[in-house]
Amino acid sequence: MTSAAAFEIDALEDTALLGEAAVLVWNDVASEGREQFYDWHDKEHVPERLAIPGFRRGRRFARPGHSPEWLTMYEADDLSVVTSAAYLARLNAPTPETERTLKYFRNTSRAVCRIVYSLGSSTGGHMLAMRLDVPSGQGEVLHEYVTSEAFPRALALTGVVACHLYAADERASYIDTAESSTRTFDVPSWVLLCEVTFAGAAEEARGVLESRELKRLGVDVRSDAGIYTLEICRVSLPRKH
Repeated sequence: MTSAAAFEIDALEDTALLGEAAVLVWNDVASEGREQFYDWHDKEHVPERLAIPGFRRGRRFARPGHSPEWLTMYEADDLSVVTSAAYLARLNAPTPETERTLKYFRNTSRAVCRIVYSLGSSTGGHMLAMRLDVPSGQGEVLHEYVTSEAFPRALALTGVVACHLYAADERASYIDTAESSTRTFDVPSWVLLCEVTFAGAAEEARGVLESRELKRLGVDVRSDAGIYTLEICRVSLPRKH
């Protein structure tokens, strides 16, 4: 894994993102736990996370019939938020509903990430999500490729409104907490996200992004890359002083 700390964040003044860091979670849910998952995630988990200082927006996307079926994205001001005492206290004191629901989780990936590059200032109702394995030492080359070629070409397509490249922070992703100990998960080292307004645009964008150039760079795109549809979005409200 190439460390995210090796990269300077490009200016995020004109971006669809709310913050420089994110917690990204992919998962399936056992069939008998689906209703409980929706009730818990909609009404408890997303509001709970957005109540933590520094968390800016929570979005959940789904692709029925695909595995993993759900992608959840929590955007935060920076990495210090997703390693903060307030966040870790929450992870170390899961609610009874959280403990009950996490037992149904399957095929889970979770990465605490830092944004490496973002292009585009709108959000879309669909998200192409690609988890990447990047050879050691190739992070800078990947960064140059998406900055100069891949993302501009994708953004030129009709319906594509933003593209983001994240690198996982290994230390933050593997912090041991009471909540993380309830399930096994893997940590993708790099994540490429593409926001679009209609699903067909994501298919075109995938053709541009998952190119021969990535293969030449030695970058492996996981075969379970998918196009997800937005189910819920919550933005943190300004705190009253």
